[in-house]
Amino acid sequence: MSDENSLIFEHHRMMLEGLAYRMLGTLSEAQDVVQETYLKWHVADINSLNNPRAWLITVCSRIAMNYLKSARKRREVYVGEWLPEPYLDEKSHNFHDPSVEIEFDDTVSIALLLALEKLSPTERAVFLLHDIFELSFDEISKIIGKNCANCRQLATRARKRVHDSRPRFQTTPKKHQSLFDAFLLAARQLDTSNLTSLLAEHVELYSDGGGKVEALSSILRGAKDVAKFFVSVFSEYKQHGIIIRIQSQRFNGSHGILVFEDDILATALTIETHLGCIIKIYAVRNPSKLSVFSHDFS
Repeated sequence: MSDENSLIFEHHRMMLEGLAYRMLGTLSEAQDVVQETYLKWHVADINSLNNPRAWLITVCSRIAMNYLKSARKRREVYVGEWLPEPYLDEKSHNFHDPSVEIEFDDTVSIALLLALEKLSPTERAVFLLHDIFELSFDEISKIIGKNCANCRQLATRARKRVHDSRPRFQTTPKKHQSLFDAFLLAARQLDTSNLTSLLAEHVELYSDGGGKVEALSSILRGAKDVAKFFVSVFSEYKQHGIIIRIQSQRFNGSHGILVFEDDILATALTIETHLGCIIKIYAVRNPSKLSVFSHDFS
């Protein structure tokens, strides 16, 4: 492959990885999809292509859809709740600068990715390609092998299901961070009352251990129960003399934290807020999914 063709691919690599990740919710598989796309690009007649970007998106989307069918079968037997692998974006390096207020990127949010899990692979592809990557229905029809009318119907159905599954963010990044800080302080101080006041009445806690580490077996709901859970966790830390270190980290388009237990990364935690309350808490504990952070503290 010529240097020019390699440069073309590298120019689109991050876009392709972002597409594959949104399709799969799994960064390692997204990278595999991009690699397969590269191999097909390597043997393609590049000079005959009028639109390399369209070709790459088409190939990447089709490979990702095939991966997704297998991934859905694996998730049916996944131990406990499944959460997407954390996704670091190019804005992460600015996170520690207090003068920089980074906007949410809702297109990679855990809330969106969980909503997308309720769609069929075809619905998911149409929604992402049209609503996120702004392809026309004519372009999408050629990718998935359905006519424009069918693509429009799929997009409408997918959009409604996604909209019904997740509220839009109603909190600024600064207020979101302030709420997160207050939540962590109350948990570390074992203040059940204050912790409860920060949580929406029907708050949900998702914990993904993948059967490899201790985690909740199902979603925990309700402000009182979730508050008691976090107080019990931090109480156990104190009782067992476990040293806790918390590091700010941006992932999946939002503010989050990494929790280290005796200098070992144990949890990546992020929240979803709405109207001044925490409505969702996502705790990724599966060690396989935490490896993405290793380069930040190695």
